[in-house]
Amino acid sequence: MPTEYDILVELAQDLPGGEVSPVMPFLSLVVNLNISTLAHRDRFDKDICLVLPLGDFRGRALVMFEQRLVFELRSGDFAIFRSAETTHFNLQYEGKHASFVCHMDKSFDTWKDARNGWASNIHFN
Repeated sequence: MPTEYDILVELAQDLPGGEVSPVMPFLSLVVNLNISTLAHRDRFDKDICLVLPLGDFRGRALVMFEQRLVFELRSGDFAIFRSAETTHFNLQYEGKHASFVCHMDKSFDTWKDARNGWASNIHFN
């Protein structure tokens, strides 16, 4: 997915003050602790997301409905997919489980184009 990666890097490098995202090329990190999700799409996510499960658990497969895929991710494995276009959820599990979900909001495109209306402000140039 080199094209998607390049697009995210370009956007992430455009943070105010030259800041760098700690989850580059993504700008957002969600930490889930001991939960199973319902089927959903992340309609505000841009392009791709990364899911990284951690912990001492059994079960908790990641399901991608339209693709008819079930991934038995172990602690430290990761999956990258188009979360806005894919209905996904995770199954029940036993044990202790956390997951890191890295993504970028589609709304960041408006930041890149016009700094959310602040493009002419000297502090954002």
